[in-house]
Amino acid sequence: MSAELIVAEALGQLLGLEPEEVALDAPLHDLENWDSVNQMRVLVYLERETGQPLDYDRFMDAETAGAIAALVAHPGGVAA
Repeated sequence: MSAELIVAEALGQLLGLEPEEVALDAPLHDLENWDSVNQMRVLVYLERETGQPLDYDRFMDAETAGAIAALVAHPGGVAA
């Protein structure tokens, strides 16, 4: 499964959205129900789903679903 799909499914499931409603380039703060609690829920969900820790600072700095997907795809910090 692609990182983009994993992130879209996580955001959809945890925020009550359909995965296809999640635009990878849209600001996260524009998503319904996006707040600091759900941000942490998404982080934990993605770490469980991928089986690897994600860089906390990079995750918290991510401004779009696409930025989170890039982190999921390259958790060690190596950008594509």
